[in-house]
Amino acid sequence: MARYARVNDMYGNLYLVSTPIGNLEDLTFRALKILGSVDIILAESVERTKKLLSHYDINAKVISFNKDNEKRKTKNAIAYLEESKNLALVSDAGTPSISDPGFYLLSKLDEKIKIIPIPGVSSITCALSVSKIPMNNFTFLGFLPKKENDRKNKLMQVSSSELPLCLFESKHRLLDLLKDISLIFGEDTMVGLFREMTKIFETITHKTVTEHIFDFKKNTPKGEFVVIVAPNQHVEIEKPYISIIKRLILKNFSNKDIVDLIKPVSSDSKKEIYKIVLSIRQG
Repeated sequence: MARYARVNDMYGNLYLVSTPIGNLEDLTFRALKILGSVDIILAESVERTKKLLSHYDINAKVISFNKDNEKRKTKNAIAYLEESKNLALVSDAGTPSISDPGFYLLSKLDEKIKIIPIPGVSSITCALSVSKIPMNNFTFLGFLPKKENDRKNKLMQVSSSELPLCLFESKHRLLDLLKDISLIFGEDTMVGLFREMTKIFETITHKTVTEHIFDFKKNTPKGEFVVIVAPNQHVEIEKPYISIIKRLILKNFSNKDIVDLIKPVSSDSKKEIYKIVLSIRQG
């Protein structure tokens, strides 16, 4: 297969190549040419990338490049580029650097090294395109923190936004995430769940968060999910966290726990927040 021309004679080019998120036939013609012509492919998963390459009869040198070794292997990657070798960077699925390895390498590259994006399929754009929640403007959160309190604090930080949210979640934490959304955004909040996009068991559902919770209590979540959350309909203009406090009280949170959860997302003092909690309880 013919090689792509280098942008300059001194350095190789770094191609950020989008790969299928499920259906292997979603690889673009341009991505196919690049993967078959570069000197080295940096892959989040060597095994998964070789499966893709085998499907298209591509015999290429593949090197592991993931979140565990990215910082250590960035120096080697730069050395290859300085030796005029062309590199392709791929993630397990979708577009590199978006909630996947890649950014650290990009941040260390000399401006003389050409970075060339090879666009293609993305779980984000797939979900946005079929969302029944308007997505002309939105906030992307990627993966939320694994720790419960950190996750709740992050959701509370964005709960007063008028924009819908788009995020990723694994099957293991999906039910906990939905419960947090119900608590912070309200039980009637509309949520779109996009499961296993482009794969055999692709499923798209739009329901209230309460309905989703009911479903997954009966049937354990399976697969990978993109989650779209409609804007909070219960935001109060004067104090955006008032509605959250009310729901936390209904869930039997203690005054101290409520203050500790609200403080990171508010400029108000703990004393002021505590007074508001007491007034709501008494009211």
